[in-house]
Amino acid sequence: MKKTVLLLTFLLFLPSVTNSGIYFLKLRASHHPGFLRIVLEGHESIISKGHVYQRGRNIVVAFPGAGFSIQTEKFAVAYRKEDRETIIFSPGDFRGLKVFTLKHPERLVIDVYMKERGKGALPLTSLPEKERQNGLLRIETVVIDPGHGGYENGLVKNGYKEKNTVLDIAKKLAALINKGRARSFLTRGSDRFMTLSERVKYANSKAPDVFISLHVGNHSNITIYVPVITEYVSDIVKPHLANRGQADYMEETATLLKAMKEAVISGFGDDMVSVRPLPYSIISKIEAAAIIIELPSFEDAYYIEELKAEIANTLYKGLYIYEEIKAK
Repeated sequence: MKKTVLLLTFLLFLPSVTNSGIYFLKLRASHHPGFLRIVLEGHESIISKGHVYQRGRNIVVAFPGAGFSIQTEKFAVAYRKEDRETIIFSPGDFRGLKVFTLKHPERLVIDVYMKERGKGALPLTSLPEKERQNGLLRIETVVIDPGHGGYENGLVKNGYKEKNTVLDIAKKLAALINKGRARSFLTRGSDRFMTLSERVKYANSKAPDVFISLHVGNHSNITIYVPVITEYVSDIVKPHLANRGQADYMEETATLLKAMKEAVISGFGDDMVSVRPLPYSIISKIEAAAIIIELPSFEDAYYIEELKAEIANTLYKGLYIYEEIKAK
């Protein structure tokens, strides 16, 4: 009996890395409506190396250069170790994946959207009536700018094209906005190329309250870019500031940034949003509250319909929060 107790105590306090360089990964899974969540928890050094991809009906997770041992917790999905750096899961028929990481503790999370459980894409839903009272979308006009288009594909990876992905999300967001009394306009509603100056001219012609430009980035989180305006610039960049644009709207843009950041944190978590300045960009000339939103890379997210709808709903919530802040 004493030996059993000692063994259990030892297992509970296993270090995350052994002296031989083998990492311990805690493995667990949970079922949710429409999807299965697989979680691998371990040291940052190995979690940061994780690569997830599909092989037939299997999900392959590889940690190049990092051998590991598995500790299972409440796990009911078939899996096997292929080699010291790779594990393969066999959850059954599925139609898509969403992959992301979380911190404190470090986790690699895989949401598996199951065919037999799925009921189609997440619905595009307006906010509840009680939340729409007191001025939801007193904003009258929103311009949404899906990046790239035409011969300009943007990022291309894993069968995805940035121009198509952001256009899909922009259309979903526009549909939500148009359910109320606000109006939305897309700088491009189809697969066509537009110059930056054409986008700016079109956006400003609509006298928007809010301008959102959508892109896909090379990072694992959602990055929000805000314009930088300075009174003292060199002659080289002065032509870029011929139109004052953001100079008169920085307060509104700061409020929009705060609102969108809050919405993303609420929908995806603290670690899924970052903010960066972006001087002399398209938004510097926009005469409205304006931000650029870069979504997670095609290596870090699987842009199935569920995820695109979730992103659109999150951005829509950000507009509501923006109105809430302005009404105070």
